[in-house]
Amino acid sequence: MDEYTPRNYDIAVLKYLCDELCHDGIHTLIRSNSYWVNDLTSDSNLKLNELLGYIADVVWSFKIKHTQNKDLISFIDEYIDETYALFGCMEVSFNDIEEWKKMASLVSCMLTSEGHLVH
Repeated sequence: MDEYTPRNYDIAVLKYLCDELCHDGIHTLIRSNSYWVNDLTSDSNLKLNELLGYIADVVWSFKIKHTQNKDLISFIDEYIDETYALFGCMEVSFNDIEEWKKMASLVSCMLTSEGHLVH
């Protein structure tokens, strides 16, 4: 019954939120010929900022409760910072989005593998 530990529950919540962040982030962008356009005042972008703030709160709580996961938390913090920086711009290059998506995928994989570890 290890999958029901508080740590694994918190990891599952983080994974869900980070996956949702990737999905919602892509949907806030409008594709042009040479870059993505990001309307910083759109409803979807404002909701994305709320989601980012909520994830930051969840990560902070996770840091306090699960101090042994410093590398994981450090990487998720970096992902959140990159997301804030990326979606704070009005124009985003295709390359920047691809790099961010790779990072999002890595975060998801790390959280999946962490959720299956027995401590």
